[in-house]
Amino acid sequence: MGWDSSTYAYLARLVIQNGPLAMISTWNYPHLSVLTLAGAGLLIGNLDLAERILPVLYGGTVVIATFRLVRLTAGNVHVAGISSILTVVSLNFVRLLADLNRNLLALALIVLYVPFFVKWKTGINPTRAVVSLAWLSLVAYTQVESYVLFSLTIIILLMRSMQLRSFLTWTLLLAGPFLLELPLFVNFVLDYGQTASLTPKTATTLNGFAAFAFLGGFLIPAVAVGVAISLKQYVKRGNLFFGFWGIWSSVALASVLLPLSGILAFPPERALYLVPVGALSALAVETISVSLLGVMARYRSG
Repeated sequence: MGWDSSTYAYLARLVIQNGPLAMISTWNYPHLSVLTLAGAGLLIGNLDLAERILPVLYGGTVVIATFRLVRLTAGNVHVAGISSILTVVSLNFVRLLADLNRNLLALALIVLYVPFFVKWKTGINPTRAVVSLAWLSLVAYTQVESYVLFSLTIIILLMRSMQLRSFLTWTLLLAGPFLLELPLFVNFVLDYGQTASLTPKTATTLNGFAAFAFLGGFLIPAVAVGVAISLKQYVKRGNLFFGFWGIWSSVALASVLLPLSGILAFPPERALYLVPVGALSALAVETISVSLLGVMARYRSG
């Protein structure tokens, strides 16, 4: 789900040479991250420098947005701080920062938007609908695969309340970015099917999974606990913040199967990079710590 940094730079140079409209027509897709890179390169007069600056800005946004969202989830600034630290040192973040910049920008936009979705879920009005459509379009035009996973996450969250009007409104909003650029996306989908058929299904899978397990394996138990805790809190209390962490992670993990079947064209292990390791680990640490303190208190009083 993304290209390496050298390809981003190459495409940005094509945008500068041929113009954005010509390249969008060629791609049948806006590729917002590439257009942003080209614009930044023109603005500062050095495309190579822009290529190094933008990922840092995207990454910083992810860290800050994760801190804010975890604080809203746990109601604890210390847990939010731990989540930021674990996010920065996680393999996911390092890999996205290194060369999967399109994914990184999409992830930043997604995490920034979640608090607004939670607030507006059942109270959408025309102004909020326009803002949501604009923001969702930014995500969709940056990285369509991440947007599909995010859309599925929102739909699952909406299904709990079973409010038909809200469900239909948000479904229309999620489809909006594709409807706005329908002529482009028709050709994009047709071309995407051909791309998917050419995508290696096993060439990088074992190496990618092995690297993920080896480099990030010490956090895997905490991530598993974090997913379980988030889903439990969502099912038990209907907390949408916990619901996002649990369902988004579950959808990302389940999506590993899609490229193996040829439905989506990306190396399977890249879906793992969307799992919010830092946030889930921090939520797990908080829950385990509270449980241990409770056990110790009962032991001392007994």
